[in-house]
Amino acid sequence: MKRQLKAVLDEPDLPSVLSAPLKDAVSLVWAEVRTAQRAGDFDLAEKIIREALDGAMPQTIAIFEARVAAANGDKFQ
Repeated sequence: MKRQLKAVLDEPDLPSVLSAPLKDAVSLVWAEVRTAQRAGDFDLAEKIIREALDGAMPQTIAIFEARVAAANGDKFQ
């Protein structure tokens, strides 16, 4: 198990694969963030980003779990 997990963590594309849903989430709300920043409402801008990232975390976790399951030879459901 440790070897398979280490292999997953050592995959060169893992950082970009895991960050993709987070980047997508932020890009979807970026116009709102910029509007809030221009209005001087940095708390709102931070809240928008946090909510977007919170929404993307389940997908990011699922990608990681699927990679680990594949490394173990399991089918991820």
